[in-house]
Amino acid sequence: MLHKIAFSMVLLSGCTDKTPAETGKVVDDTADDTADDTTPEIETACAEASEALGYSACVNRVPDEDTFTEVTIASSAIDQLRVGKYLAPATDDARIPTAFIDVDAFSLHYDFLITAFPDLFSGLSTAEYEQLTTARETREFFAGTLSLYIDGSDFFYGFTVWDDPEDAASVPNLEEVTTAWQHLQDRFDIGDVVFVPSSEDQAIEAATWDDPPFSVRGLADIDYEAYNTGAAYGTLRLYTLEELAEATEAAEFGYQDIVVISDAPADLERVVSGIVTGTRQGDLSHLNVRSLARGTPNCYVSDPLDELAAYADTLVRFECGTDAYTVASTTQAEAEAWWDSIRPEPVEICEPDLETTAFVGLLEADTATIEARTALRCTYGAKGANLATLYQRIDTAYQFPGFLIPSAWYDQFMKATTWTVDLGEGAGEHTFHETITAWHDDDIFLTDAAIRRARLESLRDAIQDAPMDEAFVAAIGDEILKVWGDEAAMVRFRSSSNAEDGLDFSGAGLYRSKTVCLADTLDDDDVGPSICDPDKDNEDTLQEGLGKVWASVWNMQAWDERDWYGIDHRKAVMGILVNNRSKDEQANAVAFSGNPTSAGDDRYLINAQEGELEVVSAEPGVFPERILITVESGEVTLIDRISESSETPEVLTDAELEALSDVLTQCSESYPNDYEVPEGGELLWDTEWKITAEGQLVVKQIRPYLR
Repeated sequence: MLHKIAFSMVLLSGCTDKTPAETGKVVDDTADDTADDTTPEIETACAEASEALGYSACVNRVPDEDTFTEVTIASSAIDQLRVGKYLAPATDDARIPTAFIDVDAFSLHYDFLITAFPDLFSGLSTAEYEQLTTARETREFFAGTLSLYIDGSDFFYGFTVWDDPEDAASVPNLEEVTTAWQHLQDRFDIGDVVFVPSSEDQAIEAATWDDPPFSVRGLADIDYEAYNTGAAYGTLRLYTLEELAEATEAAEFGYQDIVVISDAPADLERVVSGIVTGTRQGDLSHLNVRSLARGTPNCYVSDPLDELAAYADTLVRFECGTDAYTVASTTQAEAEAWWDSIRPEPVEICEPDLETTAFVGLLEADTATIEARTALRCTYGAKGANLATLYQRIDTAYQFPGFLIPSAWYDQFMKATTWTVDLGEGAGEHTFHETITAWHDDDIFLTDAAIRRARLESLRDAIQDAPMDEAFVAAIGDEILKVWGDEAAMVRFRSSSNAEDGLDFSGAGLYRSKTVCLADTLDDDDVGPSICDPDKDNEDTLQEGLGKVWASVWNMQAWDERDWYGIDHRKAVMGILVNNRSKDEQANAVAFSGNPTSAGDDRYLINAQEGELEVVSAEPGVFPERILITVESGEVTLIDRISESSETPEVLTDAELEALSDVLTQCSESYPNDYEVPEGGELLWDTEWKITAEGQLVVKQIRPYLR
């Protein structure tokens, strides 16, 4: 077996589904010919990446105007003629050298990194990319635009340095801008490059600099600029940049809303109908690139919070025109017709089995045929059904014991439990099921995100506070004792709905899980600490776990995500997967049965992090270890450690990687594919793993992934 550590600038391999015909570009191999004896050595990373891809990815030097034209695009901005993008090292050990990105092929820095340099950036998340480019403590690269500006009759080449608009501490200082400028100027042979502050905070910072080695010029003073023209329908939501962060976290807005923001954010996580910002964005900003891809009207308006205050929280038709915007109140029917036109094809989830009430063990469930597996998903939810299907086909040494609770119990609870709520005829006693049915016939609930969020929050609270059927809770306790033989065993209630973990709807992260303790349930008091885990101050009863998991069906983000994909909310139900709660684990890992960011690359991608730290939703500045594993004829032949964890040089040992890869090979070869893979797509398996405190390697989840 070979070992490789890839922290250099050298491109090792790569492939893509793009072709030269799609970009209209050919590989530029003329840059080296322009260098003279006084020119610093020209890096070859871009030439190697372009050769591997078969089309132009980037150049490491701009020797003439023709090259600049080749790697840039015409700009729609009032004060710019052409716009391009660059990456420049912010540290001495940056993984690639200065690169002028060919934006015909890559409009996003992120896509450029994972496609042009797959061995160096495989599995890079967008959140991690932002940490690599905007956060001072973790910045590996300066990122920004390099454009040809026009100021009256004057032309100049200007560069920006992106920061996090929501973090004033990330505004680049003189030393940082000087470093970026030096990298660019050393490789830009056709003129001087000028720094252009991209925000008011940057302009204020630049005004304090005493005699920088470069010129500083501001953007043109304009009142309106369109980036993606067109009309959108939605409720107009007005936010400062600080309020936007809170609203995003609380899922206050979605595809039925038009967001108006005081300053342009670096990006917008949620799908919306339209975007208006009070600072300019640029053709190649992440915000604008995503709005173009989604067909979302997007424009800049000077002082938009004041300009549009009269329409706040009003359902409107907003149009970003070529020269000006228009806004007017609209009807719900017109808005709904437009929303239907922008959503993807509706996703059908299986009709839930609401009759089966029996618990079933992971190894006893029927998974023999596609019909049996489909029935299992419709009865117990996809997460539990998928894990049962996997466990019955791999070595038990890599499994947690567990059983499944069917979604019929959730349905019975929702239909039997009442609360006091006003469904339009005054406050009264109604079941949770009646409430959900009435709300989904209520136009206000369906179209007003703020009202919907408030109602769903009150419903979740009521579900979590409601009493549970004592016989049902006792039956769960009996099953826990049967499986674990100890009432003090700490177990996990994991969400397992019929609206997640499918090929056409992942639903990852939408629902909640909860640790529970049978002994806490049986001790006849609610005083902590937990009997199962003295480190926990509060008790973790079975009733709390049921309420938490069941209530999560109605998380705002889950509702929005289902609604965007046209899923019938009234068919969504929740089963529960019950298995071990692991404490003080040595490592967590996410592993794909192929490289998810590189078409045709069958190497396994493993992201691993030490201890109990998250792999997917990590804190800022926390990065997992990344490894690509080559498997030939069922044997691991190459372990390629792409990048280290932010916490430790090595999370998983070679032996652990080999064991994980062996089981992942079993998954790939034996796990049945019940899905119709669209033409041009590839089916991968997305799996989650733990190494317990005792050193046991366990796979805890599997879902299909479309590459």
